Amino acid sequence: MSKSTAREYWKRLTNFQLFISNEYAILSTEDLISKVRECMFDLYDILNGYSAYLQQNYTISALTLKQRVITVKNFLEYHDVDISPRKFKLKLKLPRMIRRSKEALSKEDIIDILNACSDIRLKTYATLLAGTGIQSYYCLSI
Repeated sequence: MSKSTAREYWKRLTNFQLFISNEYAILSTEDLISKVRECMFDLYDILNGYSAYLQQNYTISALTLKQRVITVKNFLEYHDVDISPRKFKLKLKLPRMIRRSKEALSKEDIIDILNACSDIRLKTYATLLAGTGIQSYYCLSI
């Protein structure tokens, strides 16, 4: 695991710690784990509450929210808290991810782009991109 991945997991778990300290007045995750094992708290209610907490307090995408909840789920499973995949899927209300359809540029749009190119190198580059379907992620200074 890279340092940036470990740092991201630490931030996610710290965020969860903040949630449980605010909502359940539990000061540590160890206390939460022991109370869940003793069936004092319903784990799925906690995860549902965490999902709602993230939606209300943060402006994050559905994918980011799902990743944060999955990180907490994996953390709890690592500490021997049994989580049924079927119950997890049935009881947890995670927002749906919206997939946007991608559409190709029309022939007229490509012609307009090529006509707007002032430099022959830029026009050649745009023609290459349009003709082959290569995606350009970096802005080249030509």
